[in-house]
Amino acid sequence: MRILFAASEVSPYASTGGLAGVTGSLPAALAGCGHTAAAVMPFYGCVDPPEDMVWIGNGLSTSAGEDFGVAVTSHPVGGFPVYLVRSDEHFSRPGIYGPDPESSYPDNHRRFSFFCRAVVSLCEALPEPPDIVHCHDWQTGLVPVYLRNSIGPAVVFTVHNLHFQGNFPRDVYPATRLPWSLYGMKGLEFYGDFSFMKGGLLFADSITTVSPTYSREIRTGQFGEGMEGVLAVRSRRLTGILNGIDHRNWDPASDPALAANFSRDSISSRHRCRSELAVIAGLDGRGPVAGMVSRLTRQKGLDLLFPVMETLAREGVNFAILGTGERSYEEELRRLMRRYSGRVSVKLGYDDLMARKIFAGSDLVLMPSRFEPCGLAQMIGMRYGAVPLVRNTGGLADTVTDLDEGGCGFVFRSPDPVSLLSAFRRALDLYNRRNRWPWLVKKCMGIDNSWASRTASYEKVYREAIAYRRAR
Repeated sequence: MRILFAASEVSPYASTGGLAGVTGSLPAALAGCGHTAAAVMPFYGCVDPPEDMVWIGNGLSTSAGEDFGVAVTSHPVGGFPVYLVRSDEHFSRPGIYGPDPESSYPDNHRRFSFFCRAVVSLCEALPEPPDIVHCHDWQTGLVPVYLRNSIGPAVVFTVHNLHFQGNFPRDVYPATRLPWSLYGMKGLEFYGDFSFMKGGLLFADSITTVSPTYSREIRTGQFGEGMEGVLAVRSRRLTGILNGIDHRNWDPASDPALAANFSRDSISSRHRCRSELAVIAGLDGRGPVAGMVSRLTRQKGLDLLFPVMETLAREGVNFAILGTGERSYEEELRRLMRRYSGRVSVKLGYDDLMARKIFAGSDLVLMPSRFEPCGLAQMIGMRYGAVPLVRNTGGLADTVTDLDEGGCGFVFRSPDPVSLLSAFRRALDLYNRRNRWPWLVKKCMGIDNSWASRTASYEKVYREAIAYRRAR
């Protein structure tokens, strides 16, 4: 099959989280199964032009007559083609969705509806059109709508986080260039606005989410974000497939970012990574090190973690945190770092090198999320020998089983600091039994969360989507 991934982010070119990690690695895994895979994303002003980039089309235009250019580059890790859609009017500006992480451009409805039209035009212009257009999150939610009457490629739409829906006021709906007949309760209308996400859910041939548990959760009022009715209607077309990680990119045995390489069969040199992290992060390193690489938002359970950090930092636990997000959480982390110097280290922003050092040097990887569609940090952490401490929700429930239930992590259920602290106490108790901890580290490192274990599920969804479109 020929598969074109359409997304607003593809790692390493533009990334704000897990979406880019998926679109930057799954195409390579599918190519390894014999398929022809590629990706397309906007050519943002923040994207450094790759050295091997070649312009393949400067005279392309959308169905609305909007001109755009297309360049192609080879993904630096996966080797698959990545198409970059250039339109200075829409994308030549700072940032991806806004000038900073806490703001959005007021014309995002116009920017990403244009991108969706450009994706459709690119499909028509390619020498070998795709059999599948695999769209990701709300920014590509109108691609299935534009292709609704096409006999061309089938469309798969993946929901990475239903909380972000691309909802905009009714009065800017004309920017989509869609007919008003598609605006209504059975169309794109959503509580008086219109929704890119709803368009993707209604018009895609197949829908996936990034974990089986999350696919069930979003059909409930608690997690459905108002879309549970739409998902109930389309439930037969919905499948939950766990995200994976690229084991070539995330490999402690060969990662050049680490102070020392190690593997499941030889973890003795991992202590050098732990020592380096303590020095770089300014930690005393005498107690266990808990690492967290995350967006700093309420979703990620930061408000649950703060009181636990206060308690455990006084008892000698070290915390190494990397991320960026809501200003109030960043300020609280700065306060904790000032108060517990040598026990709490915080680096704001995202730094791939530092992330790798945290995964390789931490004893625990923390994900106390209130909800988590899938999560990648727990998988990377396990790959690098950091034992996961997570809440039982979404993809965390699908990837981490509690030690007491035969798994290799520590899981808590209720979203409150007391439950989180209880799970932490259990982890620290085992950590202090030093003859048992290396066994648990090796058990974590033996879990297979590679894309190779997921691709068959996507192949099945693609075949079903093609059959569904042909039968319409």
